[in-house]
Amino acid sequence: MSLLGYLIPRIASTGVEPAATLALDYLLNASKDVAQAFVDVVGRTGIATFTPGRIVAEEQHGDHFPDLTIRDADGVVRILVENKFWAGLTDAQPVAYLEALPDETPSVLVFIVPHQRMYGLWGELSDRCGRNAIELGSQSSTDAITWARAGHRILAITSWKHVLGTLEQAAADGGHAGLRHDIVQLRGLTDQMNAGEFLPLREDEVTDVKVARRLINYSDLIEEIVGRLVADGIASTKGLRPTHSYTSAGRYLRVHGKFGLWLGVDLMAWRDWGITPIWSEHSTTADFSGIEGKVRQAERLFDNAHEAAGCLYIPVRLTTGADRDRVIDDAVRQMRSVADQLLEAFPAG
Repeated sequence: MSLLGYLIPRIASTGVEPAATLALDYLLNASKDVAQAFVDVVGRTGIATFTPGRIVAEEQHGDHFPDLTIRDADGVVRILVENKFWAGLTDAQPVAYLEALPDETPSVLVFIVPHQRMYGLWGELSDRCGRNAIELGSQSSTDAITWARAGHRILAITSWKHVLGTLEQAAADGGHAGLRHDIVQLRGLTDQMNAGEFLPLREDEVTDVKVARRLINYSDLIEEIVGRLVADGIASTKGLRPTHSYTSAGRYLRVHGKFGLWLGVDLMAWRDWGITPIWSEHSTTADFSGIEGKVRQAERLFDNAHEAAGCLYIPVRLTTGADRDRVIDDAVRQMRSVADQLLEAFPAG
């Protein structure tokens, strides 16, 4: 049976989030290669790698039922997994789940969430540990996973995107073509949930004027960044205008006289990839961009660049904990670097 055939009746009866848990259980039990790849993802927290044994969905631990329980070959619980899209934490998470892990054997409680939710949910998990006298060690992070230790126990958070990308590669490397296709199906489901879910409104979000001020702050930065680039002789806005939509606010400009782009606040790019509200966006199909038909070469030039719908998105990171002038200075430096790298890579324009 394919993953889609396995999931359809379960989605109808349980909802998408529990069905995604059952799907992950299905995939990990379908292949030792894929199960080992998942253990290795969690192993980046520093837990010694192990050969996975029994993997069970919604097994009872005391009064609670973690989404997945992964034991080693000796039957010892080593990993508890909680899968989330936009649902909140339960009262038991993460404290009761951490306490369900073994006392002496290194083990991990890992949350799998949308990439753009990792930062906020990690803060909530850490706060709950602090309020319940669970002392976490210093936080460690890579682009893929964040974790902290509490003795032999580890609390971690990672993203659906990273987990499923790693599992897909493991299936491909192991020659499991059908299973790889199943993983692609689950990635499609999680991508849709990551992007399409309506977040319930919190009272503080709709009444706190700081939210509005922050969004205005982001948009106000654009003209100042562009103005600096023009003054420095790097950019020109001649004949080009600000262009806004329901989910974006920014303007077109041309750098080094040959590379056209749109720079602005793009809420959908921010939602989909996290990182920053401000993006430098370059058409991959229009002469205006100067990189028409060269998207793959251009994408390799920049960290965390994304290609979608005929456009290359390059993040412009905002400096945190700094005053306005420093934020603008750093954004101008990044845009100057983008312009210079394009000129070096494509001197003929």
